[in-house]
Amino acid sequence: MPNYIGFIRATKDSHEHLGPDEAQRVLENYMAWADERTKEGRFVSGGGLSKRGRVLRGSGGEVGATDGPHTEATEIVGGYQVIEAADLDQAEKIFATHPHLEFGPIEVRKIGERGCED
Repeated sequence: MPNYIGFIRATKDSHEHLGPDEAQRVLENYMAWADERTKEGRFVSGGGLSKRGRVLRGSGGEVGATDGPHTEATEIVGGYQVIEAADLDQAEKIFATHPHLEFGPIEVRKIGERGCED
C-alpha cells in the first residue's frame, strides 16, 4: 500500500494563544490520532520539526544558505505524519480527522512518486 505524507503547517503564532494545560491537551490529541492510525496499521512515522533550520539555494554553481525555513513563508511546516492509504482520496479522509486542522492546514502528498500524478 502506498505511503502518504501530511505536512502539518501553521502560522508562526497559531498555537501561542494556548495556555500550558491547553497545549498539553493538543499534544495529547495529536499523539492519540497517531496511536489510532497505528492500531489500524496505517501509521508509518511522524514527528515535529525544529523551528530553526537553513534554506539552501543553488545559483551558477554556488550554494547559498539563509536561516529558515520561514524566511519567505507565512506558514511553516511544523511536523509531519506518514500513513499508508490505498489512494489520495483515502489519505485525505484519514488526515481530515487530524486534530491539527483546528490550527492550520495539512498538505497531503504521495511519497515516492515524481511528477503530477496522484
